[in-house]
Amino acid sequence: MKLRFLFVFAGLLCWSLSHSQSYKPIDTADNALRKEKVLRFEQKSKEYVAGLKDRYSNKISSKIGTDFKEFTQDFCEEINEGSFVFDKKMNDYVIGILNQLRENNNNIPNDIDILIARNNTLNAFCIPNNTFVLNMGLFYWLENEEQVAAVISHELGHRILEHTTKNKKKAVEDASSSQTKQDIKSIALTKYGKYDYAFNLFKSKLYLSREAERKQEFEADSLGYEIYRKSKYAQSEFLTALGMMARYDTIKPKGVKVEIYKSVFNLPNLPFDEKWLLKEDFSKYNYDLFKEKIDRDSISSHPETLNRISRIKELFPETTSKTKTEATASFKEISQIAEMEMVPNLYKKERYGDAIYLCLLFLQTENRHQDYYKKWLGHCFMKVYEGRKNYKLNRYLDRIEPKNQSESYQQFLNFVWNLKLDEIKAIADYYSKET
Repeated sequence: MKLRFLFVFAGLLCWSLSHSQSYKPIDTADNALRKEKVLRFEQKSKEYVAGLKDRYSNKISSKIGTDFKEFTQDFCEEINEGSFVFDKKMNDYVIGILNQLRENNNNIPNDIDILIARNNTLNAFCIPNNTFVLNMGLFYWLENEEQVAAVISHELGHRILEHTTKNKKKAVEDASSSQTKQDIKSIALTKYGKYDYAFNLFKSKLYLSREAERKQEFEADSLGYEIYRKSKYAQSEFLTALGMMARYDTIKPKGVKVEIYKSVFNLPNLPFDEKWLLKEDFSKYNYDLFKEKIDRDSISSHPETLNRISRIKELFPETTSKTKTEATASFKEISQIAEMEMVPNLYKKERYGDAIYLCLLFLQTENRHQDYYKKWLGHCFMKVYEGRKNYKLNRYLDRIEPKNQSESYQQFLNFVWNLKLDEIKAIADYYSKET
């Protein structure tokens, strides 16, 4: 069973690795393998850009191609910086799912590559050069292989329907249209209220664009399910996967109890100090002063997930059948790896504060990985110490924002900011030596 870490629900389930005490995070330092992946991605990008010339005018293909070349450069930098893991076990597993979906679906491209991102969120996306990115968090948050297959099927829907390329084409056409040029000219000639005029124009175009993208999400759901239901996977799990995405759509740190601080930070040479838990007073904070200029719901590219679920039920009634699928041994193994990589993923991204918070969440469950997370406390507190010492702690630890953070997370931030430099060093040294 799993701990639903750090976000929204804090005390659910926890599976254990019998070898967790000796678990070593996946190494991303293989330069030869990174180079191979970069060359592969660059070659596929060249093929994609070359194919645009056969489909669109020189103006459109040139603009899309130029922008995609810039994206390719940025993406390859991400590969070189270690943002993806190239673990054979995980890679073979997802390719196996893709091949299973391909068995009865001849519309799935043959040259799809799948990369696993060092990202703990439940998300995935496809790139028009036939590269799919799956966040490692998929394997932690989802419950079985069927649900992972559902996510991949949805992304296949986007790719087959060429949503990304079509959106870019429309954006290029819109930017160069006579109407847009006239609107820009009118703004330039406006003597008063120029800013409001420009902002309203931008907002109207943004809403229209997001409306089209929401429609595409429905289309990807429908085609994705058509692909999914031809496979061996239980049909009802497609809806379950969408439900899981709805459940963890808004993820905010929540769940660490005050008692864990008194347990973990009461050290032999540094007794726990109640002053560390003092909190700032935000009782007079005026939440009404915050007003967004743009309605987030209106510009969301993903329509309310519950609406998507209702749509699938309406189009495909068989998905409403209640079939509970147990996780296979292979999925459990991959899921366990994803769990053990969550703190290293945050550490890799220099999110040391979040990594400490996650360690505390795992430690308060009394799971079998105590030494592993205590070791990471030592690593992370050493980075916090270096950040405080060099006046760069803001890079690694959030400031308190009562409107956007749970009470639990605010308590955590207060705790860390309350620590003195020598106290941070003492904690770092203790857990570094203990493990």
